[in-house]
Amino acid sequence: MGTDAHRSDLPRLSDLLAGWRTTWSGRDLFTVTAGRHWVRLHLEGPERAGILMTEITGARLVCHVTGRLPAPLGEALPPDKRHPLRDLLKSCRLDGLGMLPADRVAAFRLVRPDGSHLVLLHRLFGARGNTVLLDAGDKVLWARHRPPHELLSRIPPSATWDTGVPGEDDLSAAALEQLALQLGNARAVTMTAALDRRHRTARRLAENLTRDLANAEQGGELRRRAEALAASLHTIGHGDGEARITDPRDGTPLVLELNPALTAAANLEAWFRRARKAERGREIIADRLDAAHVDVQQCVAASTRLETAVEVTDHLDRLAALDSWRRDHDALLPAAAPARGRHHPDQPARSFRRYLVDDRWEVWVGRSGAENDELTHRASHSKDLWFHAQGVSGSHVVLRTGGNPERVPRGAIEKAARLAALHSKSRHSGLVPVIWTERRYVRRPRKAPAGTAVCLREQSMMVEPGVAVGVQTI
Repeated sequence: MGTDAHRSDLPRLSDLLAGWRTTWSGRDLFTVTAGRHWVRLHLEGPERAGILMTEITGARLVCHVTGRLPAPLGEALPPDKRHPLRDLLKSCRLDGLGMLPADRVAAFRLVRPDGSHLVLLHRLFGARGNTVLLDAGDKVLWARHRPPHELLSRIPPSATWDTGVPGEDDLSAAALEQLALQLGNARAVTMTAALDRRHRTARRLAENLTRDLANAEQGGELRRRAEALAASLHTIGHGDGEARITDPRDGTPLVLELNPALTAAANLEAWFRRARKAERGREIIADRLDAAHVDVQQCVAASTRLETAVEVTDHLDRLAALDSWRRDHDALLPAAAPARGRHHPDQPARSFRRYLVDDRWEVWVGRSGAENDELTHRASHSKDLWFHAQGVSGSHVVLRTGGNPERVPRGAIEKAARLAALHSKSRHSGLVPVIWTERRYVRRPRKAPAGTAVCLREQSMMVEPGVAVGVQTI
């Protein structure tokens, strides 16, 4: 009851509630279940009757449900086991049902074990509907959305409990179909958008890595120059700023830049070191490029199957097909955000994104300019290690050292640097330069906006963005 097709048929809605009033008034509540956009009153009795109220766009409904919901709907409407209505309506008796006169608001009068009265109101109009629980003194004990509409802020008039004429017509089956339709539509839109974003990200990453791989190909050229320098090393003098030599392979003349402060042998080692670094980078980038191509192919295949699921005509079967697709392709979708309003006073919201490296070293990552500012200039210790992707905007990252930065192994430092690269604008690059230092060497310039920082001294390293092996979210 309450589908958009019957938006103006108030007498019919009143008659439906009147029929339920005749059948169920005086029944005890067996239990109450509720979720993000719905409430269900389970009534005592062998038929396992219940009343389902939903606030989903396009499906603001009140309907009669016997036994379990159809499996696709049950999976789409997970209950919140800590929902306040479970305790507020515990052991209540359903004492009356009705519609507010001339308004699309369903009303349920309940009696507590101590004899006091409660009223549960479910609004079937407006942009988002609402469900509100009042006590006998018009006090709002619970509301889905606050403040509630004025119709839902006071006990209904006595005429509410006598509205309608009991009839045989019940729209509950059609209401559940409407609910399945709207849930399926919402899932299809959400999943398609999420998959499209993942596909675009994978394509962009593959394009960036292709460019990075082309740049990394210079490793072979650097090695060729280093080997040519080795063949002519006897001609290089200490303090030379360049070497004009000939490639022994083909006689090509080469000009190599040298560091005049180093010996010839040290310059040769520097050139070989550059070649090795480029070659290692090429291997890493090539592996990541292969993985990115696999990701693109998975997105294409998943998109084809999603289109097939969306085209299923039966609403319940379509909802089941979409849920099956989600289970099979969960790795391609972003992690679900925590439900709003689920935190409790003894579980305050935590600042910063947090990781644990090698089961020992805690790493904190700022999620905004304000958090970056708090993390760097107030929350961290002066001897913690501070990281930031070089030359681009990104999160401030702090590795907690317990006041002993010298005890942090190089491997843990590199893993923290990879997190800094991941949480930066360079996250799609093959290799990213990251600066790091003790936090005591980081300053915020005067009058600079939140999150601004400058380093008085720093080191840098090239790392691959990502969550390394041995790093877990906490």
